[in-house]
Amino acid sequence: MATMAIPMETTKTMRAVVRRRWGRPHDVVELDEVARPTPKDDEVLVRVRASSVNRADYYALGGVAVLMRPMIGGFLRPKDEHVGGDFAGIAEAVGKDVTDVQPGDEVYGVRTGAFAQYVSAKLAVARKPANVSFEEAAAVPTAGLTALEAVRDHGRLQPGQRVLVNGASGGVGSFAVQLAKALDAGHVTAVCSARNVERARSLGADAVLDYAQEDYTRSGEHYDLIVDVAGSHSWRQNLRVLERGGTLVLAGLPSGNHFTGPLGRLGQLWLTSRIGRGRRLVFFVCKPNRANLATLRDLIEDGKVRPPVDRVYPLTEIAAALDAMGEGHTQGKLVVRID
Repeated sequence: MATMAIPMETTKTMRAVVRRRWGRPHDVVELDEVARPTPKDDEVLVRVRASSVNRADYYALGGVAVLMRPMIGGFLRPKDEHVGGDFAGIAEAVGKDVTDVQPGDEVYGVRTGAFAQYVSAKLAVARKPANVSFEEAAAVPTAGLTALEAVRDHGRLQPGQRVLVNGASGGVGSFAVQLAKALDAGHVTAVCSARNVERARSLGADAVLDYAQEDYTRSGEHYDLIVDVAGSHSWRQNLRVLERGGTLVLAGLPSGNHFTGPLGRLGQLWLTSRIGRGRRLVFFVCKPNRANLATLRDLIEDGKVRPPVDRVYPLTEIAAALDAMGEGHTQGKLVVRID
C-alpha cells in the first residue's frame, strides 16, 4: 500500500526554527527555509498548527548548561539543527504501516523539530482531544506525558493517598495536580507562588501553599507521594514529610547554574538519597508513546484534565518564548502558533 496523502503544497521546503550554534535564544535561533520531511512507512507527516515550549527546548540551545551539550549532541556545535518537541496539527500523509491515523485527522504528539510547518512523527503521535483547540492540544504532550509517568507509573499512586506537587504552576506541575485528582488521590497539596494560588485551586488542589510564606518540609503534614518539579529542597528535607514507603519523584528539569544546568542538582539529590530510610527517590526521562497520548486524550475529553495555556506566541517570536521559559516563572504552558 503506497503512502496516502491529502493535497499538499507543491514546494518541498518549509519554514522552521533552527539553531546552528550554541547560545542564548535571541543569539542563535533563526526562522529559515529548510527541506520538508518525507514520512517513512511507519510515520505520519503532520502539518503543524501549534507547538509549545518546554524547559528541554531551552536547554537544547546550549547557552546554559555547558556540560549538557554532549548529551544534546555535539560539544562545539549542535549536530542536529532542529528545535522543538510538542506539536498539534493535521495528518497530511500517512505511511503504509500506520493504522490508527488517517490523512486529515487532527493529531498531537512529540517529535524533535516541531517548531516548523511540518514534522514527521513515529512513536508518539495520536488523534488529539476533540474538545480542545490546536493551541491547547499542543500544550499537552511533553508536560502531560511527564506528569502521567510521574504520578501513575513512577509514583505508583494508589487511591486515597496524599500527594504534594512542588512547582505546581508550570506545565508539568499543573498536569500533575490534575492527574493526581483524576487518579483518585485522597488529598492533593500544591506548592507555588502567591500569584498562582487561586489557579492551583482551580485545577483541583485541596490545599495550596505559597512557597515564599511556608516551607512544606516543615509543615508537619506527611505525604505518600511528592512530585517535585521545582527541585528546591534536598532529599533530607523531603524526608521530614515523606511517609515510610513513600516516593519522591523528580519530574522535569530543575533550574541550575550556567555550567551544569540541572545536572548538578539532580546529581546532588541522587547521591544523598542513597540513605533511603524506607523511601524511594525516582528520576526518569519521559518516554512519549501513543498509548499514553491516548490516555491523556480520554482524560481531557472526559473533562478530568484541561491544558494549562499561559500565553500564545507567533512563530516569529520564538526567541521571546524561549527566553520566557528560561526565566522560569510561567503559569502553565507557553504555546507557539505556527501559521
